[in-house]
Amino acid sequence: MLDHSESSPLYKQLQDQILNSIQDGTLKPGDKLPTELELSKANKVSRVTVRAALESLTSEGYLVRIPGKGTFISKDKLKKNVAETIGFSDTCRLQNKVPGAKVLKCVIEDATLSDQQHLGLQPGDKVINIERIRYADNVPISVEYSRFPSSFSFLLQEDLNNKSMYEILKNKYGITFGVSRKYIDMEYASFDVATYLNIKEGYPMLCIKSTVCDSDGQKIHRSKQLILGDQFQLIV
Repeated sequence: MLDHSESSPLYKQLQDQILNSIQDGTLKPGDKLPTELELSKANKVSRVTVRAALESLTSEGYLVRIPGKGTFISKDKLKKNVAETIGFSDTCRLQNKVPGAKVLKCVIEDATLSDQQHLGLQPGDKVINIERIRYADNVPISVEYSRFPSSFSFLLQEDLNNKSMYEILKNKYGITFGVSRKYIDMEYASFDVATYLNIKEGYPMLCIKSTVCDSDGQKIHRSKQLILGDQFQLIV
């Protein structure tokens, strides 16, 4: 119960109470909090007071509020330095998480105008299109789209489920990576993406588009990653 006789504001008391429970392990990452109404009744305060406490903790990164689902204790986010050319699998391993992947599509397609512009291709050229769901500790957090020149058709013969594509390219084919140019934006989840990641259609997502070159400056592929923002933290 909160102390209504204290000079400290009630919302601050509730905020400290929840924070203490997080820090002492009573509340664990991923735990769902009671509703605003339940917290209001349990602590004999208004829902405005409860909302102020929750919004403050959310802004500080301790809570995640998901419309239609509730308020949850934040999980440790996967951190990615966008200035580095490092694969998803290595990003996971560096943070003691188990990487995973499920192939959705691995096909030959006609190069689009964007493919031609970003990969230096000509009209009529082909590309290898690979689409995968990426997992961290068995949790789906990203859908990854990769498009390679047709010279990478050997990837069609590789098993890319639960494998690092970058490790295959480096260890099996001797391809090393150099610079990449990245663009970060926001995109809303389509029906397909929402189904893959167990979220609602229209859910706002981080979108990273990049063109990756090898160590000699030759363009290897262009990619697009749609990432759950509440599971990922970008470092710039």
